[in-house]
This record gives sequence, structure tokens and C-alpha cells, in this order.
Amino acid sequence: MNVLFVCTGNSCRSQMAEGWARVLAPHCEANSAGLEAHGLNPRAVAAMARQGVDIGNQTSDVLDDEMIERADLIVTVCSHADANCPIVPPGKRKLHLPFDDPAGFTGPEEEVRAGFDRVCLEIRNGVEKLLAMPGNLDPEFGHEHVEVLSRKPLHAGYIRVDELILRHRLFAGGDSEPFRRELIVRPRGVGVLLYDPERREAVLVRQFRVGMIDEPRSPWMLELIAGMVDQGEDPLQVAHRESREESGIEPVNVVRICDYYNSPGVGNERITLFCGRVDSSSAGGIHGLNEEHEDIEVVVVPYDDLITAVESGQINNAMTIIAIQWLQLHHSELLSLWACTD
Repeated sequence: MNVLFVCTGNSCRSQMAEGWARVLAPHCEANSAGLEAHGLNPRAVAAMARQGVDIGNQTSDVLDDEMIERADLIVTVCSHADANCPIVPPGKRKLHLPFDDPAGFTGPEEEVRAGFDRVCLEIRNGVEKLLAMPGNLDPEFGHEHVEVLSRKPLHAGYIRVDELILRHRLFAGGDSEPFRRELIVRPRGVGVLLYDPERREAVLVRQFRVGMIDEPRSPWMLELIAGMVDQGEDPLQVAHRESREESGIEPVNVVRICDYYNSPGVGNERITLFCGRVDSSSAGGIHGLNEEHEDIEVVVVPYDDLITAVESGQINNAMTIIAIQWLQLHHSELLSLWACTD
């Protein structure tokens, strides 16, 4: 199989993906390209070298029709490339596997280096899972099979709602009749599970949620620390910022859990989940920003109680359930990873 990884500049993410694919699947041919060629990023080369993979001889290339023709599978690793990738000919598989752009990380060199290392390992895990995916799970249709006939704002308050008139390709053939949908437009969100591996305790928060106003038990929800990504922000920066604001604790050794869409039937909100290492011995108190009407109680929960709380329904929101079940699946692996950083 010939796999082609595509991003905007073919300098970091697609280059690392190509390198990992060559190591993890030597029976496949792996290449990468960009909508532009920004040159191989030396920090990406160094991050891969720290994992024992040499990509120093790879080249930064501009995507062309010949590359697309040769490829059996085309994988876009950034949203800009996914939105602007040429239409893939029939018979070609195309997938979107997005990662944060480490070239945009700022701050002290050690933090930028840690960011490159994080993305490098996330790409490794993503490529490994990608190469094991059965082909029959790929979507048959893409953006080119949807036509938005009109779009206009209906409401712009605490939330924004747009009205769309659209039609799309049908599985039975042909296109649907035009139909109307309301779309809740939300910025990207971030959730952070703070975990103390020594005490085996998680740091969660409890606060009032208007969406729980009709919940018989209580409208105060036990959940992850969470927040919205401002324009130009990296989700990892948001994870650190929100942890400080909502708990007073700064996580270290933060790892990415997953990305998912919160409620795609009605909204476009995309959530990125992280897990960060903390010392829970000092966790507690009331936190939050007054100007955002936040009144947040910090709650420390032992690991075993986390699992019980999910099973009993005491923890009943998707973001927190996903993070806890991920922790349950990867607990030993996570403890070993963090032990290596001591």
C-alpha cells in the first residue's frame, strides 16, 4: 500500500507521519507532501531522533497530481490541508487525522521541545492505529458530496445558531431534496483530567450547569476542568490555563487522550481531551473567574471511586466518562510513561 500524508507546509506533522509509517509498516510505501513546501523543520527532525527515527534525509515537497495518482491512501494531518486538498479520484481512500501544529508552539525552548515530543508520540499512535484500520470503515462520501445552498445567522448570544439550507448525496444514489438545519456554532473545547499517580487520585470540579436544570438529582455537575480555545491558541495552552484558573494546580507531563465531536447532530463543537500529572495533596477550594460567573468547587476523587461513579451515574457527562474510561484502559501504561519522566 502507498500512503501519502498531506499537511499545509510539509515541514512537521506530515514529515513525522511519513517517518513513523516507514518504521511501523516497512511493507508499505510512505510519502508526504504539502500544499506548499516550507522545508523540513529541524525541531521535528530532533523530536523523531529522540525516538530513534531518522527523517533527516526526507524532503519537503509540494503536492501534485502524480503523487495523488500513486497513492492508495491519502491522509491529511491538518484541517487546512483537509479543506484545501484536491478532490481525490474515484477508487482512492482519503482520511483526515488531525494533529496540533508544533511549529506554532511558543514559549521557553524546553516547553516547545516538550510540545514537539508530545505531537511526535501522538502521530506515532495515530499512524499505528491508522495502519490497522479496516478499510470498510472509511466514509464513502466527503465534503464534495454536500452542497450548502444558503447559510445565515439566526442568533448570536451566549451561543451562536446558524440556519443552513443544504442537500447531500444519498447512499441509494442521487442527491437529497434541499432541507433546513439549525447549527449551534461553538469554538473548539478542551477538557483536562488531572491525575496524581502517587496518591491514585483525580482532581475534578463541580459547578452549576444550565443544561442540567431538569436533572432530577442536581444541576451541579461533577466534571473535568474544561474551557474554550481562543483564536490563535493551542489546545495544550488552554489545558494549562484552565487548570490554573479552575483548580489552582499546574499539570505536568500532559498527554493527549483523543478528539471527538460533542453533538454533531446539532453542533460543530470539537473537544480535545488531555490527562495531566499533578500533586493532589494540595487540591481543594473554590475557584473560577468572577467575570465569567464561575463558581467552581474542586473535588478530589480516588481512582476506584471514579470507576464506581461512572457505573452508578454520579458522573453523567460524556467528556468526563470518556476520560475516565481512557484512564481505566491505559492506567498501567500511563504510570509507566510518567515514571520514565522522573
